[in-house]
Amino acid sequence: MKISDHFLIHRLTLLTLLLSLSACGIFETRTPEEPGSGAGSGFQQPDRAEVVIRNLQSAIAGLNTLNYMRSLNEENFSFSPSASAFDNDPLIWQNWSRQSEENYFNNMRASSQNQTGHALVLSDEERTPLPGGGERYTASYSLTIFHNRTGQGIPTVASGTLIMDLVQGEDGLWSVESWADNAGGSPFTWSDFKVTFSRD
Repeated sequence: MKISDHFLIHRLTLLTLLLSLSACGIFETRTPEEPGSGAGSGFQQPDRAEVVIRNLQSAIAGLNTLNYMRSLNEENFSFSPSASAFDNDPLIWQNWSRQSEENYFNNMRASSQNQTGHALVLSDEERTPLPGGGERYTASYSLTIFHNRTGQGIPTVASGTLIMDLVQGEDGLWSVESWADNAGGSPFTWSDFKVTFSRD
């Protein structure tokens, strides 16, 4: 075989490969996702109750709205604020919903752009089975969010005690159905973060 023939075969093979790849769409551009809005890394299939808690911690660390919302039950989610947060702003809690959770989280993420070090630290954890199935999770928490509203006197750390009732859906996946916040003597709680960032 001549060198020229060998070169021609090589070029035809390369051309065929490139055409095959382009047919698969590998060279097509896609619309970029907004940072923190996609599923991203860190989300695990919540096939056990404890995985939901890990997913929440991961969502907080990355301020990932989608992963945060995937941890909250789509049908029957409810949130009970700390007593101090309720007394300070009772009207905002009257119609608090899963959509309210998404709004506050998105606003918090927007106020924390280019910041890192966000964390949800849990301690004194307790898990107890619920009579109708499911699990009650109780823990002390320290929630750190580095945001741009410190000039307004908003702290970067909230603390208190959370009580979450976790349920398993028909698909076998777990989520938070109800969530209660307790200050436990803390002057600034997760509920206060929610109030702060529920407003643009």
